[in-house]
Amino acid sequence: MTTKTRFGRSISLTRTRLDKRWRRSTKWLRARRHPRLAVPPATSVIAEKVDGGVFEIRLNGGQRRNVLGRSTIDRIEELVATPPHGTKVIVITAEPPDFCAGYDLVEASLGRAEELIAHESNFAALRTSVYPIVVALLGNVIGGGLELALSGDIRLASPETRFAIPAAKLGLVYSEAGIRLVVDTLGESLARAMFLGGRDVSAETALSIGLVSEIVGREQLRSRALEYGAAIGSWSATAASGNRQILDAIAGRVVVDTTELRLGSFAANGDLAHSISNFVKRRAQAPGGLVEK
Repeated sequence: MTTKTRFGRSISLTRTRLDKRWRRSTKWLRARRHPRLAVPPATSVIAEKVDGGVFEIRLNGGQRRNVLGRSTIDRIEELVATPPHGTKVIVITAEPPDFCAGYDLVEASLGRAEELIAHESNFAALRTSVYPIVVALLGNVIGGGLELALSGDIRLASPETRFAIPAAKLGLVYSEAGIRLVVDTLGESLARAMFLGGRDVSAETALSIGLVSEIVGREQLRSRALEYGAAIGSWSATAASGNRQILDAIAGRVVVDTTELRLGSFAANGDLAHSISNFVKRRAQAPGGLVEK
């Protein structure tokens, strides 16, 4: 599957905007059918092991825009920290229309908001995971949703995706860990514009600055993320894990023995040894290949 062209992204964006208008126009009808609860349910999380070492974690609270409560964050971290046996890569997706609208302010209003919103330990399990993490982003990616996204490695977005951190508007002083994630990925200037000036970042801007690696049509987003996962899962687990850990060490997320990780890939029966051996065999079998002396 190839990345959408600018024209294709424009068509997809227009379709998404029309869908949003339709949802807004029927909001009153849905409210009559499903009155709001005083304490709405937390966003649930679906976990599914896919073939080839891919483990999908899916936010399943689309009606509340996949807001992050304490139980939701804890469940995501638990799944990342202890994935099923044979996992090689983790793919995080979300039920439409939004990837995540941030922290659950209803839950925060019930007390101890400081233990939920922008807590220093939020998503630590993702930032220190030994598994590569692919994240599929759509709609709004706000506050804690952006923290979750930035804790992964490869980010894909749909054309209408919008990134924002309304800390100033809410009166929130953000966590150092959360701000560091944004600064490290977006740069200090844009991070200041987002935290202090309320700057939104569009999908196109996110692509241009490297916040996301691809823009994919909303309808193909999940399958593209799983496609990435399948490719990573088909390669060396030693290389995927080792390279992620060294990248995280360079970013200051973890402290690891990078030399040990590198030398570990040179094991006599390791993936690299097999790759080198197979290369030599193919070359020897090719016309004009290796000549024995």
